[in-house]
Amino acid sequence: MRLISPLLFLLLFYLFMPLQHLIAAEEVNALLQEDLKVGDPQLDVLWIDEQNGNFLPLDAPFIDEEGKTTTFGEIIDRPTVILPIYFYCPSSCSLNLVNLATAVKRSRLDAGKDFKIIAFSFNEEEDDENSRIAKRNYMRLLPKNFPEENWKFLTGSKESIDAVTQSIGYTFKPQGDGLFIHPSALVVAAEDGKIIKYVYGKFIPGDVDMAITEAQSGTPANSVKRFLNYCFNYSTDKSKSFFQNIKIAVLAGFAFFGLLFVLYVRKASNKKSSPPDEQ
Repeated sequence: MRLISPLLFLLLFYLFMPLQHLIAAEEVNALLQEDLKVGDPQLDVLWIDEQNGNFLPLDAPFIDEEGKTTTFGEIIDRPTVILPIYFYCPSSCSLNLVNLATAVKRSRLDAGKDFKIIAFSFNEEEDDENSRIAKRNYMRLLPKNFPEENWKFLTGSKESIDAVTQSIGYTFKPQGDGLFIHPSALVVAAEDGKIIKYVYGKFIPGDVDMAITEAQSGTPANSVKRFLNYCFNYSTDKSKSFFQNIKIAVLAGFAFFGLLFVLYVRKASNKKSSPPDEQ
């Protein structure tokens, strides 16, 4: 089996790693122009350009829920979870905050010691009154011993919002009615503001804990969920040829290695059954 193992590894590497590049540029551009709805998993993939290893703008000024001016640099002194939202979002933002609060509640880490949280609004029209109401509502979901100062709810100017969202590769689109199209994702940064990892979707406690642990080491890591989204989250109506290519490649790979396995077994059997050479 010494021959098969490395070949199997090469198959998996060349088969799955480049899948995201099989999506034609024209298809991606077309999807970006569509009126995607909040919560659509395509948003998480197409509207975020991961910036792992880059740094947050630590000097960008924001206003916290108490009306005080602060910066990311003043808040971040340990691994920090950063959640872009807007407080009057009628759909996914509320769910994102609930999911994050649930992840914190179920975390095996010490929230008073191991990490902090920043929820910042990308709606420049919102102010500290909005963030204060939001904090009061969502802090109720956390354990009573959770330090309130460790979860900041921020609002800011367009310049500060753009500085942060651009640094994390986060795209959002105002709709003109006070609503926004935006992806659902959080970013975990190290204590020096380095972007370490992204977490998508429902913010499963184990995923959030793992991202925070990786931020403690300071080593940037790619998101597995993002990779899977790139590979499989497109509708079959829009990506029939893409999925067909995947199926053909997978079947061809299994057929190839099946043949190798049969030849290996046959060769091994022939060696056992053949008489030893006469001396």
